[in-house]
Amino acid sequence: MKMKIIGFSTALIVLFALFFWMGLVMTDTKEAGIFEPNQTSASMLIKYAQQRVENMKHSADPNKFDTEEKRLVILYDLYIKARSYALLNKIFFWVSIFSAIAVLLWPSLSVILQANNYEWLKSAVVQTTVTGVAALAFAFYSQYKDKQTYTENLMRYAIFSEEEITIISEKVIEEIAKIDKGFSFSNLINRKNKE
Repeated sequence: MKMKIIGFSTALIVLFALFFWMGLVMTDTKEAGIFEPNQTSASMLIKYAQQRVENMKHSADPNKFDTEEKRLVILYDLYIKARSYALLNKIFFWVSIFSAIAVLLWPSLSVILQANNYEWLKSAVVQTTVTGVAALAFAFYSQYKDKQTYTENLMRYAIFSEEEITIISEKVIEEIAKIDKGFSFSNLINRKNKE
């Protein structure tokens, strides 16, 4: 019976290591071309913006180059956020997958491990805790995925907008403040009281 637990634990660790390695392989750390499929949208956009600035370096219009350089700074600030959210998103994605598998398999563990030493596996408290951890992991995954997508959309706005760079920077700063504000219970309470 003890060997089954060790084998099951080893299999979970190997699966986790494999998925973690896959996440590292698919990151945007390679300095390849702009159009590589194994990268985030934020990575592609920042590479595009860097190439655009590099192409304008020897431009006849120094104001245009200065504007594009400022745009690149705004984009790089957003890129730092998007990359952080992407990392957290990947971590909580895999945690939520493993948690969901645990929720599905947990009732079966009590049947597989029929020895009396594992009576706690049948406990409703333990099963509820496993389910709660799975729900929390999915909530974090959803939160960071939304923030990553929102930040990448801000990058698209900043790179493709025809507006003046000062207007773009003001809008981006305003939106970054909203993103950085995060989650607040007081906001939910205030909204509920207004209704």
